[in-house]
Amino acid sequence: MADYAAFTFRVPDNHRYSIVIDIEILVPVPIQGYPQNQKIPITTKALIDTGASRSAISSAFVQAAKLFSYEKCTIRMAKGEYISPVYTVDIMFPHKMLTEKIKAAEFSGKHEFDFIVGMDILRMVDMAITNAGGVTVLSLRSPPGSKHIEF
Repeated sequence: MADYAAFTFRVPDNHRYSIVIDIEILVPVPIQGYPQNQKIPITTKALIDTGASRSAISSAFVQAAKLFSYEKCTIRMAKGEYISPVYTVDIMFPHKMLTEKIKAAEFSGKHEFDFIVGMDILRMVDMAITNAGGVTVLSLRSPPGSKHIEF
């Protein structure tokens, strides 16, 4: 039996310039007003973004899931910087690949995804993007292997 979790995703032709996958965000269940150890999974879409230093969660998802922020961070972008609430969530990738206690900053705007998988998560896994035969395929494995892949 493998001592890692992995999944492979074939990127549809109509998404050739971005990789958006299905994930589950495990949301704390508030009991008597406070989150406890119980969590419920909510399925949503996530953008794989190697240009994002940290992961982020949409304002729409935050409001719908009634998440609470216990800290703030500064987000720097080309348009300037702003202060954002930070939420702690667990992310379940396909094939039960779990990343826990991810600190995700909040982002706004209307997008086809509610979560951005940034380098804070991608540095915890092995990732490969291949394009054999003109088909883009993403593969992730956690924990990372003991050797680097070299082409």
